[in-house]
Amino acid sequence: MHEDILNELRTPVFLINKNNIIEYVNSIGEEFLGYSAKLIIGKHLDFFINEDSPIFNLLIRVRKSNLGLTEESLNLGNHHFQNKNVRAHILPISDNKIIVQISQLSISEIIQKQTINSKISKSFSSMVDMLMHELKNPLAGIKGASQLIESDLKADKNLLELTQLITIESDRIVSLLNRMEQISNNNVKLDLEYLNIHEVLSHCIKVAQSSFGTNIDFIEVYDPSLPQIFINKNLMIQIILNLLKNAAEAYSLDGKVKIITTYNSNNIKSYSKNGLQTILPLQIEIIDYGRGIPSDILPNIFDPFVTSKKDGKGLGLSVVSSGLEEMGANIDVSSDNGSTCFRINFPQGMN
Repeated sequence: MHEDILNELRTPVFLINKNNIIEYVNSIGEEFLGYSAKLIIGKHLDFFINEDSPIFNLLIRVRKSNLGLTEESLNLGNHHFQNKNVRAHILPISDNKIIVQISQLSISEIIQKQTINSKISKSFSSMVDMLMHELKNPLAGIKGASQLIESDLKADKNLLELTQLITIESDRIVSLLNRMEQISNNNVKLDLEYLNIHEVLSHCIKVAQSSFGTNIDFIEVYDPSLPQIFINKNLMIQIILNLLKNAAEAYSLDGKVKIITTYNSNNIKSYSKNGLQTILPLQIEIIDYGRGIPSDILPNIFDPFVTSKKDGKGLGLSVVSSGLEEMGANIDVSSDNGSTCFRINFPQGMN
């Protein structure tokens, strides 16, 4: 009886059991998939739809909640079935079976969605531009005030270093904002130069000690013979500060973080953007002895939105990884027995 009713519907309809096997398809569904019912029924849904499609998560949600839902825009397809942008209505019935009703988006709806997305993108870009413009004004004020204070504190070396730190960090934020502006305008250019990495690391440690790392003992173990590294200074500071902050947050109270530089003779290799194999012997390690990273997320820790922090957004390490890739470096991580080590490797330059 229900099959007669479903067959009268003028949109594709499928009945799927608890194992995601298709038990019924109406005649419009046959046209939609391009196969006869005999070839469709009994097949697993992933025969027609990529197994990483969001529809499988939607099916799980419906089974758990026992409530129907509608997904307004869903891409369906795989190598057996041409990709299509559709609207999906998913309705649970008895015995964990689910009815999936598909309606294809009209050309006007697709154009409307593209128009909306374009407007959102332009609005977001305008908001970023405005935010960057507004942030630069107070930063200029902070820098100016710091320079005025600096002129009155020349007798106190420690306070003088702090005011200089404020000035340097203000300049760095302005530089980062300028880079964001370039990204917003699709005009990204990363300026690289040969720098003493130990000077960069020492600056980052001073920043950390003045902010998030007041309770941390930073231990510096440097190889003084390490050659200069070809990097973007501000991007490298951003990366190191991100890793130091993660290391500091691994402790609930006091702790220690070890920063090691070495020339690694194990010939760690990677591939450059032009596809050539590159040796990466210049190594920086940042080690903490805190709570560690859970093993289930460790392999994906550099992916966006993956985090072990309760209130984390999972973007910091993704930024670290992509920033290092821009500079021809790579990063890996190990975490066991109460120790976490982030290991960065750079190629050796010509100078």
